[in-house]
Amino acid sequence: MKGTKAGIFLIALAVVGGCAQPSPTATPTSPPPSSASPTTSPTTSRTTEARQIAAPATSPWGTGPITVTHTPKVPPVPVITGIRYAAHQDGYDRLVLDIPGALPGYSAKYVKEVRRDGSGEKVSMPGYAFILIVLHPAQAHRADGTPTVSGIHRTGLAGIMSYAVVGDYEGYVSIALGASGVQRYNVAELSDRVYIDVAV
Repeated sequence: MKGTKAGIFLIALAVVGGCAQPSPTATPTSPPPSSASPTTSPTTSRTTEARQIAAPATSPWGTGPITVTHTPKVPPVPVITGIRYAAHQDGYDRLVLDIPGALPGYSAKYVKEVRRDGSGEKVSMPGYAFILIVLHPAQAHRADGTPTVSGIHRTGLAGIMSYAVVGDYEGYVSIALGASGVQRYNVAELSDRVYIDVAV
């Protein structure tokens, strides 16, 4: 009888001991939700910010006046040695003013009519709207007075129909563009040239 009670007591201890062990399924096998969220949110934020910085706030193209100031040391006065033009497949025409060396300041604006500097004589040239570009300090002639660029020229382009050198006087050079209408335009520069783009 004593042996039977002792056996029952040992069995009871074993059962109690087994219930006291922690269940292996109680340990979490995945990280809490809060640890996963930071990996996606900052990435999305950075991508959006980069796109906002890359996109320009406003377009440089427009129909209003543009003025850029440069003050090169003179002499020598910057010389416009050539004028080139071409159509671009992106929907605009470009006219380039070749200016080796330091660049002059320049301005551009639409004018109702084109007149020659000094005399004020009205200039007749192809076009339905006119952009006047003035460069200073600049000249369109060599030291001996020979012109480097001059005259009125048809281009055969859709946007910039013609151009004319209408002034080369006391450090100012004026060049008029005959456009197909009041189109958006942009003026910019590289190290040896100033160029103007006119939308078609």
